[in-house]
This record gives sequence, structure tokens and C-alpha cells, in this order.
Amino acid sequence: IGLELFGSNPSTGDNYLSGILLKDETAQNIYYPHVVSDKNWWTGIIAYNPAASTTVLTITPYKSDGTSLSNQTITLLSQETYKGTTGSLNLPTGTEWFQISAANAITGFELFGTVNGNQLGGYAGVNINSNKGVFPKLDQGRQGWTGIAFVNIESFNITVSMRAFNDSGNLIAEETLNLKPHEKIVGNVHGLFNSGLENATYISYNSNGDIVGFQINGSRWNLLLDALPGK
Repeated sequence: IGLELFGSNPSTGDNYLSGILLKDETAQNIYYPHVVSDKNWWTGIIAYNPAASTTVLTITPYKSDGTSLSNQTITLLSQETYKGTTGSLNLPTGTEWFQISAANAITGFELFGTVNGNQLGGYAGVNINSNKGVFPKLDQGRQGWTGIAFVNIESFNITVSMRAFNDSGNLIAEETLNLKPHEKIVGNVHGLFNSGLENATYISYNSNGDIVGFQINGSRWNLLLDALPGK
């Protein structure tokens, strides 16, 4: 059981701290459901080969509408790491998410950080695909904000049903999303529901195919950040 922490050095002027749960899970397919590289945000990517032998990674990027872009292959030696920011990994222009397929099982995670050095959040990306899950924490109003992303990893259309509840388990709102093959939907949680989410504290979802989802929570004053996969 373990935890890996990423913290800023005071001499840099940055002010962030984040943690990643360490698990012994590996998979031949790992999904990175959201990437951003602009004047405010950066995305960090890690894929690690824990095996005693060399493996080959196939990196397949997609646009938000599900259109596939040119892929690339990379050879990773035993215990070697593929890492960098999405701005430095030479992903094609228009990449909104991507998957890594490996000849041997690998592990990995994704980090989201702000350019001003005040926020950092991340999560392990192994075995986060499922046809149901929960986003257990909603920050709203004066507390902050919550963003949600869904990616359809199937080759067919899927429907995602979301239900928002309060702490007592009472249903607050429902919404349905339709995703084309490999399409991504991302946005503030309030923008994904047509009706209000007042008093809602968590969201459950299910779909008729495998999806990858995650939530990211930020504080009102943009000094805190955390991310959780939907599981």
C-alpha cells in the first residue's frame, strides 16, 4: 500500500501538492480521457513498463468527436518510463484524448496542473474503464467547481445515464448523454445537466458500453485541485 506525492519547491514560487495512489494493477490498454495544453493548463503523462522484458506501445490519439488521428509506436525497455507533457510528446494537433495499447501489461497515470503553479491534481489510469460508476464529490457554489469528462472507448454509439443525489440519497436530477464511437464529452457538471443541481453531492452513471470517466474539483480561489476516476 502506498502513495506518491508531488509537491512544489518553495524556491520556485509554485504552491501545489498532489498525490497518486500506488496500486499493483497493470493493463494492456490505458486511457487518458482528457488532455489540455494552453495558456492556463498543462497535462502530464506517465506510462511505465514494470515487466522484465521490452514492450511496444501504440499511442492512438482522437479528436473530441471521435475522429482518430495518426498513431505512433514507441519501444519501452524493462522498467523504462514514457513521460512528458502533452505539449512535449508530439501528439497530433487536435488531440483531445488518447489511449496506449501495450504488448505487455503496463501502468500509468495522468496529471493536470495550472501554468501559474498553484494547482495540481492527478489519478492512476489503470482499469478505469467500466459501464457504471460514481463521481463521489461535487463542489458547488462558494466551495468551488467540478468538471466531468466521459470518453466512449467502444466502436459503437452508447448512451450514458447520469443521476445526481443529495447526501440522503434523494434523487435531485437526471440526464442522458449520447456518445458516438470514441467521442468525448467534457464540461462543468452544471453544464451537463439541463435541470438544477442544488443540494446534489454526488453522481452515479451507467451506460450500455464501456466508458472512461473522471472528475476534477477546483476550489473557489483556484488554490486547490483534485481528480478522481469514475469507478
